[in-house]
Amino acid sequence: MSEYCPVIICADGNIFDSSLGHIQTLVSLSGDPDVLASIPKDVSPLLYLASSLHCVIVDYENQIYVDSLTPAQEEALDALSEAGLIQNHRIGMPHESLKL
Repeated sequence: MSEYCPVIICADGNIFDSSLGHIQTLVSLSGDPDVLASIPKDVSPLLYLASSLHCVIVDYENQIYVDSLTPAQEEALDALSEAGLIQNHRIGMPHESLKL
């Protein structure tokens, strides 16, 4: 059993390795190396990028997303859970709570 499964799951269900850091992976997926400079200072960069890109942030114990999951993201999470790579603990953050 894994104790750490750092990945990002995009809306289409594609899974990207985030072993170098979730924020670094999200910045790369955004296509804008300067995207962090545009994030309001009172907002979590991690949640801002996850919301903007409609991605799920995954480690072993938690899967964090904003508003809702796509069916493809649910399938990807189920597959990771069934493979024993993550514990199923999905945490939905309401968009309004992020002050975006």
